[in-house]
Amino acid sequence: MKKHLVIFAVLCLTVLEVVAQLPRERSNDRQVVEELFWAPSVIILPSVTQIPKGNVNFSIQHVFGNVSSGISELFGLDASANIRFGLDYGISDQLSVGLGRSRFDKVVDAGFKWNVLQQSEAFPLYASAIGNIAFDTRENGYSTSDRQSYFVGLLLARKVSESLSIQLSPSWAHFNLARDLQVFGGGIESEKNDLFGLGMSGRYALSDQVSLMAEWIPMLGGRSDGSHDVVSVGANLETGGHVFQVFLSTSQWITPQYAMSRTRDSFSDGEVSFGFTVHRVFGIQ
Repeated sequence: MKKHLVIFAVLCLTVLEVVAQLPRERSNDRQVVEELFWAPSVIILPSVTQIPKGNVNFSIQHVFGNVSSGISELFGLDASANIRFGLDYGISDQLSVGLGRSRFDKVVDAGFKWNVLQQSEAFPLYASAIGNIAFDTRENGYSTSDRQSYFVGLLLARKVSESLSIQLSPSWAHFNLARDLQVFGGGIESEKNDLFGLGMSGRYALSDQVSLMAEWIPMLGGRSDGSHDVVSVGANLETGGHVFQVFLSTSQWITPQYAMSRTRDSFSDGEVSFGFTVHRVFGIQ
């Protein structure tokens, strides 16, 4: 595990050096990255940070293979990677909708985020409702209904100080069809229809451009066979209208319900994958 963290630290420092040399530009579009988590997602889970009205956030999320594969697979960079392209649109300053497509299982998801309450002198927390519906679009013989899954959650976040923000995310994931999956070695592992988790996220700003982030999604009650909690750590790099995130995560799955059900790697065993996300906000009004 120490070797993996050293590799990750070197990658982060390399990116930081590049970012430090970029000219810093500020515009009105930077509103979304100046909030609690700088971007609409922490790592896997959404954050309370909202897309401003009339703006579009384009995101590219990329998670490589397991770092423990070693030098022969370039520490996971040569392995099969999951990629998600996403578009989110701010209907109002409190409500956004989004659409995304992931490489694994060719999953297409559509969702929303509604900021119900905002932290102020009168109220101590941000409170947001989130949800999505996802479709496995492969031609695999299952009915349309059997290929559907859902994710619903509540985001409760507080900006504790200018540097520290925290978020709790009680969540429910549902799969219409609980599948029996054949795994390496010939074994069978059964998924569950319903999963409950309590996401815990944090962001600590080191400067106006750099912050650290962490995310843990422990399951409450039962879990899919062979699965582990999602654990991720990383860094946010803010460069004008972009937010660039680099991270290590136990999950190659990006859509939350799939991450909750199918994360097979264990953080305590050093089973993590390197990933990055790029967020870019565009004003279209």
